Amino acid sequence: MKHILVLSALSGMLALSGCSTFNNMIGNDDSGMHDVQATNKNTAPVTSKNGMLVDASNHMTLYTFDKDSMNKSECGSACMLVWPAFMAPSNAKASGQFAAFKREDGKYQWAMNGKPLYFYANDTKVGDKDGDNKLGVWHIVKTK
Repeated sequence: MKHILVLSALSGMLALSGCSTFNNMIGNDDSGMHDVQATNKNTAPVTSKNGMLVDASNHMTLYTFDKDSMNKSECGSACMLVWPAFMAPSNAKASGQFAAFKREDGKYQWAMNGKPLYFYANDTKVGDKDGDNKLGVWHIVKTK
């Protein structure tokens, strides 16, 4: 019975999140965090690719969430399974439009112009932007 309840809950999360498979939602990392560290002076490790903002290491698409406020994430632990935060080191240095802010959990997350940045768990390869306009509140960051 317990397994049925767990499976039912996961099915509900998959339906709400728009994920196609459990593996795509959870993958090998269920922390909701992707530690991407800057390689130069701890500044935001980002770049532009195909007209959108991506992390400089893996070139995965970055997103913003309309419900976030200035330097505050409204994406809780369940949300972060699908929308992992773009984490920053605690000694991150602001550079231009990018700065890190301290999350309620005590960890740091990159933000652009105060808007927290996230990945989308269903984006599996460079160039994917499957989370764009998801539920009308998740958006890629256009660079052109």
